[in-house]
Amino acid sequence: MPGLKIAGRGAGLAVLALLCLLMSPIGTASAAPETSPPQVMIVVLPEGTTPNDLTDLDHTAIGLMNPGLGDVSAQQTWLDVSQGARAFDTVYDKALDKLYPSGGSTVGWEKAVDRAKSAENTLIPGLLATDLARHGIRAVAAESAGAAALAVADRDGEIRRPPIACGGPRSMVEPGTRGAEATIPGCPDPVTVLSMPLVEARELAERRREGQLMIFVERPPADSGDQLAIAIAGPGFDGMLQSPSTRTDGYVLSTDIAPTVLHLFGIKAPKAMTGLPIESGGEVDLEGLNSLEGRYEQVGKRRGAALAIPLLLWIALTGLVCLISRGLYARPALRLLCLSTVLLPAVLLLTAALSPSLGVERTIATLLPVLIAAGLMRFLSAPMSLAVACGLTVIPYGIDMLAGSVLTPRAVIGPNPGLGARFYGIGNELESTLMILTSVGTGAALTQFKVAGRRAAIVFLVVGLVATVVFAAGRFGADVGAAIVFPVAAVVAAAIVVGRPRLAWAGLAAALVALALVALADVISGSETHFVRSIVGGSGGGPIDVVGHRLDATLESFTRVSRVPVTVAALIAIGLGVWKRDRIRSWLGPLPVLAAGVQAAAAGSLVGALTNDSGALFIQVGTLYLALVLGFAWTMTRRDGS
Repeated sequence: MPGLKIAGRGAGLAVLALLCLLMSPIGTASAAPETSPPQVMIVVLPEGTTPNDLTDLDHTAIGLMNPGLGDVSAQQTWLDVSQGARAFDTVYDKALDKLYPSGGSTVGWEKAVDRAKSAENTLIPGLLATDLARHGIRAVAAESAGAAALAVADRDGEIRRPPIACGGPRSMVEPGTRGAEATIPGCPDPVTVLSMPLVEARELAERRREGQLMIFVERPPADSGDQLAIAIAGPGFDGMLQSPSTRTDGYVLSTDIAPTVLHLFGIKAPKAMTGLPIESGGEVDLEGLNSLEGRYEQVGKRRGAALAIPLLLWIALTGLVCLISRGLYARPALRLLCLSTVLLPAVLLLTAALSPSLGVERTIATLLPVLIAAGLMRFLSAPMSLAVACGLTVIPYGIDMLAGSVLTPRAVIGPNPGLGARFYGIGNELESTLMILTSVGTGAALTQFKVAGRRAAIVFLVVGLVATVVFAAGRFGADVGAAIVFPVAAVVAAAIVVGRPRLAWAGLAAALVALALVALADVISGSETHFVRSIVGGSGGGPIDVVGHRLDATLESFTRVSRVPVTVAALIAIGLGVWKRDRIRSWLGPLPVLAAGVQAAAAGSLVGALTNDSGALFIQVGTLYLALVLGFAWTMTRRDGS
């Protein structure tokens, strides 16, 4: 019996020892190792850094970053990063003045906050750092960061500094915050902004650990809105940087940085942030990036040389021909002028694909539309030549929208991405132009084929529907104004050709339906458009605020000094048209379907002027094209007798 007791005790001790072994730290050590906590470093590189230079950084995705709307200062760029949103430099009530980090605070912060309130959309300086702090995440900026420290200033303008080893005055991390573990030597905080030479940045990228996100950004110039080189190393980043904000490979926005940082920590970006998390994919195309950077910087600067100069030259030559010939060649000269002007946007889309020098682009823009117009006049009837010219302009832009807006942002008449406003779809200039050419071209084609009545109305409505889908839907053009002006023009034209002009008022209802359908389609398909984010997402302060802001912008467009002379000239031309309306009716009388297209274009231009934030532009573009089309109609009735 004693032996049995001893054996039993021995067995019990063996089982206990086995249990202790299974529960010992040795068992724990065999489990998966702990991953490094999330950490972000925003590294400011020297001014002049190029995408080519960034290829030396290990395992990074490379691209370009648009620094702001308009010619913004470096302080404004970092302020936009801090709020994850931005506005045109022209909409503020005053310039950004004397804003700079000083120790743990920001000089001029209160004035910057008051200035942000004058913008049309919701801007909250310091939102990024404040939202991080709300989740227990500390964001700091080293003294070396300079103006970039503004990116992590909180809503009170306070800037936290890192330990001495990371370039700051403190030597300890505040208790109670995440990131107490030093995942990067000397920089233990979860979010750190600092500056360093490119050589040191290469070493830093080599030491990156799992869970760390490094954002390398070229230092912005003091007072220029030129594109900046950017690279990101981190989980899932490789190849070319991408952003739903631009839908352009290799191109992101300054406002995308804050949502990207929040996304790493699993925090949903606040509604006031209009930027979107940066992504990556595809192979690095340095040649494409360099071409993109050069073209974006040229687009805005070339508008006068490649757009206004050819047009003014044609008008001057047309007047000279009429004067010298004493009106003998007035009709063909006027037709040539009208068709050339209609074709000019199409030629500018072609030069966008070629990316030529300024001199070559100006030459092509001046000569090619005239040559094509002369060919149309030689081989086609008057109404058919007008219809084909309109189609040659509208259809290529529509195809480009369906293809993802590849060339349009590079066109001189495009949305001017270099300014930072739009990066896909059509801008206000094209919106008004394409609506007019769609209406007029449809009317001219129906006139050529002698289609009238209900059949003509159906054609106008179908063409308007297709144009609305292509130029307004978020997947394609993503232009909210197109959802208004195209349906209005289509319904007005249809109402006129069936002899029931009072039904034209239904165009306003059609525009509201189109807006609702476009918004619904964008929400379902996941398309991120400014319209949906402003109305549904609330970034613009809600529907009433958005409408109020747009009305204010519309009024401001008519009083902008740079546009006043052209606007006054357009209003004078409209006054002359009203005064001579009986004579104009006599020109359009024999061409009732074309007249319906002209009236529809005029209605669309008027509605666009009242609802668009560039209302004066709609008046200017509408007056130019409609005046030329009316002159074209005059040549048809006087010469062809049609």
